[in-house]
Amino acid sequence: MNASVSQKRFPEKTGWKEQLFSPVSNTNLVLFRIMFGFLLACHCFSQILNGTVKSIFIEPPFTFNFIGFDFLQPLPGNGMYYYFTLMGILALMIMTGTWYKISMFLFALMWTAVYLMQKSNYNNHYYLMVLLSWIMLFLPAHQRLSVDSIRNKSNRKTSCPRWVYGLMIAQLFIVYTYAGLGKLNMDWLSGRFISIRFSKLAMHNMLGIIYGNSVFQTLVAYSGLLFDLLIVPLMCFKKTRRFAFIAAVIFHLFNSYTFRIGIFPYLSIAMLIFFFKPIRLRWISETELLYDRGNKVSSNLESFIMYALLLYLVIQIWLPLRSHLFQGNVFWTEEGYRMSWRMMLRTKSGSVLFRVKDAASGKEWQIDPSMHFKPVHLMWLSGSPDIIWQYAQRIKKAYKRKGYPDVEVYAIGKVSMNRYQAQPLIDPNCNLAAERWQLFGHSKWILPFIAKEKE
Repeated sequence: MNASVSQKRFPEKTGWKEQLFSPVSNTNLVLFRIMFGFLLACHCFSQILNGTVKSIFIEPPFTFNFIGFDFLQPLPGNGMYYYFTLMGILALMIMTGTWYKISMFLFALMWTAVYLMQKSNYNNHYYLMVLLSWIMLFLPAHQRLSVDSIRNKSNRKTSCPRWVYGLMIAQLFIVYTYAGLGKLNMDWLSGRFISIRFSKLAMHNMLGIIYGNSVFQTLVAYSGLLFDLLIVPLMCFKKTRRFAFIAAVIFHLFNSYTFRIGIFPYLSIAMLIFFFKPIRLRWISETELLYDRGNKVSSNLESFIMYALLLYLVIQIWLPLRSHLFQGNVFWTEEGYRMSWRMMLRTKSGSVLFRVKDAASGKEWQIDPSMHFKPVHLMWLSGSPDIIWQYAQRIKKAYKRKGYPDVEVYAIGKVSMNRYQAQPLIDPNCNLAAERWQLFGHSKWILPFIAKEKE
């Protein structure tokens, strides 16, 4: 996999700026485009076939969007089936490099809308798909082995700037590093969370005896921590690269089989291609691999690209750190939790009811969300403070339309995190209808988490 593309090397550049914009073979980028498009297509079509589109977008009366994106709601009727079908077709066009820029832009836009449209099926790899879709839009991944390069031979290129590979490696480093740092908590290090995740797997007919073994669970916990923190550094060095790649394949295939987490393991494996020297494609003639200068840009554009890359990486580094702006346990309050790469580190269960009071008439009502939502949605609603607040705002608007303009809404319930003793998540005496969402401040109506073992 690390064979040289050609005996004719690209010119050596010495300065760091020259290094960033020096040409390298675009083979690995092109091959990643093919794998990326294939995986996106698999995801979109599988979401239709396995019932996810129906359960997440069609059956609920509405979805809990990211705050500030209330206008994003699922299409009526069977519209979301057509929506995901169209995304699947666009993904196949990305894979084949057909009208690549248009298809990549449309897919990135549509998938971002899906991501922002709902939080009851939140997953970190959905966020990664958003980032990679927009990144790939600006990369010259269609200039070879594509329908576009066949239709327009003048745009066919065999090289891309070195910063393209560096950007993908940096993105992967951010994902793994924050995933590893997130595991430096007692519930992970003690094996508590892993034992919870493996509790159902312990009933597996064949592998239950392994999944239920405490030694195996501890091995999984610490190997996962070490993998996240070390995989990218080990992939960067030639002497450890092959060993690290084999370990990554085993690690991700294990996660795929054990946790059924969609395309994320395979997407992570595909991204490792950027650590290897360009792959030699035997069916391409040697003369086609000569260095071309078609991607050379002006000095001003180089400076713009550098600043844009720096800004993007700074944002990506800052987003996972923003949870430190808030007080309390981030896994409990979820303030700054999303987009922080804290993967598979907590589980919640509980229930919540809403008490509605109209001070003017003295009337009171009780709303049970289980009358409108299935368990998969109730799990997120009962344990996510921002979703509870959003539901309270919806209740407020609904009663305003009924002629009660100033109702008070209270959330009453208990939540258990990581199987600790259940406790109130939201202050039951706080009128959520009168509260405004704090974007950069802690919401005081979220009660603090107290780790108590069940009696």
